[in-house]
Amino acid sequence: MTTNNTGVKSHSISPTLSTTVRVQVRFSEVDSLRIVWHGNYLKYMEDAREAFGHTFGLEYMYMYNQGFLAPMYDIKMKYIGPATTDDTLLVTITYRPARGAKVIFDYEIRRESDNTLLFTAETTQLFTTHEGEFVLSCPDFLAEWKKKHNICL
Repeated sequence: MTTNNTGVKSHSISPTLSTTVRVQVRFSEVDSLRIVWHGNYLKYMEDAREAFGHTFGLEYMYMYNQGFLAPMYDIKMKYIGPATTDDTLLVTITYRPARGAKVIFDYEIRRESDNTLLFTAETTQLFTTHEGEFVLSCPDFLAEWKKKHNICL
């Protein structure tokens, strides 16, 4: 799997931060119907989330070292079409600006060969301290990250 950064695009309110990873579907990822088992889409999303973190400086260990965790709070997924063995998928993650102590990402998964949209999703992660207490206001490190990337609301 390789990361292909699509970079920063101009937007009237805030820049769009997005990156895409290529995933080769393996035989072990399909079910008895010979399509990708639904649970694997979460893995593909996490691959994109980690690539986003590396590309834009928002890695999980960076957050951890700042004193925070970012557990999943909400996941919404929509299956549009099947992927199967040997398909190459393009998994695109896009940061959606949000107020407060949370990060929201939108995802699209397309088949590379014909650019068919197969899957969309949205995730919301909230911040907690290492002790598990929810944080209500935007952590300083996240405010600095938003400022660095010209993200405003």
